[in-house]
Order: sequence, then structure tokens, then C-alpha cells
Amino acid sequence: MSTKINLDTSQRVDITCRKGDTFSLRLTVTDADGAANFEADHIFRMEVRDSDTGDPISNGSADFTISVTADSDDFTAKYVDLTLSAETMKTMPSGLYVYDVEQKTNDSTPVVSTLIYGTLKINEDITITA
Repeated sequence: MSTKINLDTSQRVDITCRKGDTFSLRLTVTDADGAANFEADHIFRMEVRDSDTGDPISNGSADFTISVTADSDDFTAKYVDLTLSAETMKTMPSGLYVYDVEQKTNDSTPVVSTLIYGTLKINEDITITA
């Protein structure tokens, strides 16, 4: 008899966005009972790489890394927003990448959980915004 334990609870979500547009992703983070599953000091981080083991993509001066701390004023909202400005997005190279979003507790022994992962496709922009 075979027994399996799968500790990977992350979900695959493929994202397509456009170079030069504001990147905005809202995640609803809840526990099994539907309550917010984070505290004010939890950290959420997104990193984008050219491959699973490759280097983070960069615009020459900054990696495509998004860090967000949950809003301590509104735990009933149950969500965190991950954003990157249009100004920064217009300097990112278009292409197909991989990413993940992690949640980290701020305890003496932090717990890190990958929430979502997948591909991130950055389409080339057409209109050059002044």
C-alpha cells in the first residue's frame, strides 16, 4: 500500500500583462474558515525569473520583485495587493518568465509558504506613453 503526503499547497496561476502598463494583482488570503490568514507583520513577496533556477529579470537597475506588508488597518479585507508602477513596467523586457508569490510570517521561526506560482508573460507595448 502506497501513501502520499503532498506539502505543496500552492496553486498554479499563469499571468499575462503588458509592458508599460501598471501591474496590479490582488490576492485573497484566507484560512479554511474564510477568515484573513495573515497578520500585520507578514510579508508577501513576488519574484520573477527567466527560469526556475535562472536569474531574476531586471530592468537594468531593479529586479522585478514586489514586496508588500499586509495592511494592519483592515484585516477583514482578506487581501493583499501586489503592484508595480507603469514607469517601472515600461523598462521591463518583454518575454515569458516564471514567478511565485510567497507569504512569510514574522515569528522567531518564520514560516514561508508559496501561495501561487506559474508563468508570467510580458507582452510588448505598442503605444509609448509620454
